[in-house]
Order: sequence, then structure tokens, then C-alpha cells
Amino acid sequence: MKILIFTHKSDIDGMGGAILAKLAFENVDYVLCETFELQNEIQNYYDNGKIYDYDFVYVTDLWLEEPMLSKVANDEKLKGKFLIFDHHESALIENLDKHDFINIKIKDEKGKCCGTSLFYEYLKENKLITDGNDIAEFVELTRRYDTWEWKNKYDDEEAHELTLLFEAVGKEGYIKLMTDKLSLNKERFEFSELERMLIDNKKSQVASRLEEYYKKVIKENVLGYKAGIVFIDYEYRNDLAEYIRNKNTDLDLLIMPAFDYGTISYRRIKETFKVREIAEYFGGKGHDYAASSPIFDNQKEEIIKILLKK
Repeated sequence: MKILIFTHKSDIDGMGGAILAKLAFENVDYVLCETFELQNEIQNYYDNGKIYDYDFVYVTDLWLEEPMLSKVANDEKLKGKFLIFDHHESALIENLDKHDFINIKIKDEKGKCCGTSLFYEYLKENKLITDGNDIAEFVELTRRYDTWEWKNKYDDEEAHELTLLFEAVGKEGYIKLMTDKLSLNKERFEFSELERMLIDNKKSQVASRLEEYYKKVIKENVLGYKAGIVFIDYEYRNDLAEYIRNKNTDLDLLIMPAFDYGTISYRRIKETFKVREIAEYFGGKGHDYAASSPIFDNQKEEIIKILLKK
């Protein structure tokens, strides 16, 4: 069986989809996409005809928009083997789950869902993956970190450490490391001595960088709200938001442009604030607590003007 999976390239939830696919199937090709690249990536596979070479095509931690959504839905050869697993509120609000091959779910009995957890449940229900304790624990750690329940509900540092390991070894390194690790079918998911060393080194690096970034935050009024704006290495976006929350600042949200990724990340600072609405205003999508939007050329100019002015 030949599998193609498109998944988010920026975090451990996206990586989880690729890892689970490699554990469940022998022949897997995966495409790591930034949030707003998916439609073009799928179009490329359409244009060269390769999308029809696969028995199943999966999308995890991303959503499909029009006109590509209708293109898949009206393709008799493809729609029966095309499945989407996503958890973003914006996708539901825009009614992007109107076809049978789309599974968008925000919560279940465990709490908030993520792309990895939804894909895992599908693989288990269809007996496509061994239901080992280590895999289940890996999925749960991924879910807790991606939904921020690791901090808000469980105070589970191990979930945070999993993403630190991802940042330490990179995308391809993380996929290979976790695939090899989980292929051993151990009773428990535990970090090795080498992995623990990598995590500890990354913790020290993050701590020093966050203080540097915090000093560079510029306060601006954005759509009537108090926003902090700062250029940042993409991997630090969640940690910086948490760092600033702990400072008891009066900011409503944090805005972090990442030109190399072509996106602007939004993270809420005030507990009741919904950054999804700000992201949607600028053409993006996401969750109430974390969202993003694409960077357009005119926005680049405005962002640079603001930062240079300060």
C-alpha cells in the first residue's frame, strides 16, 4: 500500500502525522507544508498526476480550502481515498468540514484534539497501527503540548520537553528519531540519556534567548488592542508567549512576524483574548489561543516601518 501524507511542518503535531504514517505503513511519502502552502502543494501533485499513484492521501493538522476542496470532492478517483484530520476552529467556522472525507474535531473525551490524536484514533479504529503504550503516550504528549493543556491543565513538563527535542534535532531528525524509537514497541515512552542531554541543552539555550527577545518587544495598538510585536526565530514563538504571560504584562496579544516562514504568528497573552479573530482579519486562521496569517508584501513594508520607527 502506497501512502501520501501532507502535514504541518512547524511543530510536533505536524511531525506526529508523518511519524504515525511511517509506523502504520511501509511505503510512505510525506510533504511538510507551512500553514498556507497546502493548497499549492496538492495542486502540484494534481498537475503532474502523481496524486493518483497513491492508495490513500492523508492531510493532518491542516485544512483544505476552496477551490481545492471542491476539486477533491468532485474527483471520483480521489475522494474515496482522501482523508483530512484537523482541529482548527477557523476551519469549522468556515464550514470546511462539509464532505465525508473531512474530520475536523475540536474536543473529545480526553480534552482538546490535535491533528496527531485524530489521525491516531483513525489508525487504531481501522487496525492500521499497533496500539502500544509508548505510541499512545507519545500521541498524548503531542496533544497536550499542541493544545497547551500541558501547561494549563496538567503541568506536564515532559510534553514541553518533547517539543524541545524536536527543536534540537530538526524536522527530519525528529521524524526519524521518533519513528525508530516507537518501532521498538516499548512498554513506556521515555527519553534516552542522549535525548535528555539534548533537551537540557535546549532548555538552557531557550532561557537565554527569551530574555533577549523580551527586551525587543515593541508595544503597539493593533485594531484597538494592546499588542507586543517582535521578530523572532519561529521555534521560540510559544515559549516567548508563555514567558511574557508570566511577566503579568498588560498586553492582550503577541504578534511575531517570521519572514522566512512567510507567516505572522499570534499568541494570546490575556486569558480571555481570542487571537483567532485578529488572524482572520488579516487573512489567516487558527485557534482562540494561537493563530497565524500569511505575510503579504504590503504587510512586510508596514511591519518594517513600525520596527524601524522604534
